[in-house]
Amino acid sequence: MLAAVLGWMGMLGTFIAYAMLCRGRLTQESFMYAALNTAGGLVGGISCALYGAWPSVVSNVAWSLVGLHSLVRMYFQRHSAAAAVPPEADGCVQLDPKAGQGGRARIP
Repeated sequence: MLAAVLGWMGMLGTFIAYAMLCRGRLTQESFMYAALNTAGGLVGGISCALYGAWPSVVSNVAWSLVGLHSLVRMYFQRHSAAAAVPPEADGCVQLDPKAGQGGRARIP
């Protein structure tokens, strides 16, 4: 019974991720898409292991590892992008004197 419930949960996770991608509600780069695929593959793999279906275990675990790779890549991209933004010295915005009366604001 547990294996069947886990199998259905894993299938729903990956199916929902794919359906939402096709309908434009998620993108390939979205955190939710990667998380649903990772969780769906892992839960499906556990279900297959409980049944003893080893080729399906390998397939589902590989699927979840691809999703996990995407999650890790997104994590490091977001953190490296946040670190690349230099902190403002005093937080003040100055007007660019070369831009004239309606000058654009610039951060020193």
